[in-house]
Order: sequence, then structure tokens, then C-alpha cells
Amino acid sequence: MLDALNITALAIYLLCFAGYHGTYFILLKKCPHRAVKAYINKLREDGIEYMIKRGDQIVVVQALRDAIMVCNLFASSTLIFIGAILNLLINMDKLARNMGVWNLHHFQFKILFMVGVLSVSFIFLVSALRYYRLVAVLVMAPPESIQKYTGEPAHRYLGKALNSGCTYYTLGSRGLIYSLLILLWLVNTEAFVAVVVGITILLAKYRDFRHKAC
Repeated sequence: MLDALNITALAIYLLCFAGYHGTYFILLKKCPHRAVKAYINKLREDGIEYMIKRGDQIVVVQALRDAIMVCNLFASSTLIFIGAILNLLINMDKLARNMGVWNLHHFQFKILFMVGVLSVSFIFLVSALRYYRLVAVLVMAPPESIQKYTGEPAHRYLGKALNSGCTYYTLGSRGLIYSLLILLWLVNTEAFVAVVVGITILLAKYRDFRHKAC
């Protein structure tokens, strides 16, 4: 059973990670003029439309190839981290003593919680790869065929698919970042809380929200 300090730290972590990002994507639909991702999504869709009109779909495929490589790297790294962390459980007693940790139940919970966050991140990254590859294949199809079978203009259908992939990539990459912060929780709970809150504030201020309307 976690003590009050660790329960508070866990609640703040979940609020900053799951709560913040869940709220952000709700605001993305309700108040798109305040969210950076709203106009980035529109620019992606416009970019696909422009490339289709020019007949340069191969440019989209090349750009997606780079995105797929990065996403593959993150997904592979996530699996490596999961394997390494699970391996720590084998020597958990010795590791905890070396780190000056004497409450093995707390230590084990934090390790397993980190594995859980990494697993969720991996699922998000794999989902992003699915959408990236889907767009890379379908963008080469005739626009008329895409509209015939989907009922939407090609650029809009492909833009939505690409934006879905980018959303999953954002969640996966940030999940990877937030999972690594749990390493600090193993050492110092107060510092862990401070860093988690600080990272969330920085993301909100410099990455996610605009101070001016689009």
C-alpha cells in the first residue's frame, strides 16, 4: 500500500499526463483557435491536397518514410526499455538496497507502473505507424477512387488519417517522456512531482497552446 505522499505523487502524475492530454484533445475540438495542433492538422490536409493537384504524391510518401523511421525507432526503444526494466525485477532486492530503498512494495509498484506507461506508449506508437503506412499506400491511388469508396475528397480522407497518426505519435512520444520521469520517482518523490508539473507547464506554454487566435 502506498503512503500518502506517493499516492499524491501518483495522482498528480496521472492528472498531468492523462488528464492534461485528454483535456487538450477535447479543447482541440471545442476551441480549435487556441490549440496549435488545430492549424497544424489543417496545414497537413492542405499540403496533401497541394501535392495531389501537382501530381507529386511521391513527396508525401518520402516525408512519411522519415516519420515512419522515427516512429519505428521510438517503438523499438520502448520495447527495449520494457525488457530492461522487467529484467530489473529479477534483481529487485539487490537493486533496491544499492539505491537505498527499503520499501520493496513501493519500489516494485513504481517499476511495474513504469512498464504500464511504456506499454501504453508502445500501443500509441504502433497505432501511429498503422496510419502512416496507410496514408503512404493510399496516397498513390487515384483521387477519384478514394472519393468513390470513402465518400470524401482524397485530400480530406488522407488528411484525417495522417492527423490521426500524428495524434497517436504525439501521445506515444510523450508517454515515453513521462515514463522516463518515473525513474526520478524511484529516487525522490518531491523532485519527481516538481519535474512532472514543470514539464507539463512547458508543454502547455510552448508546444500546445497559442496566445493569439489563428
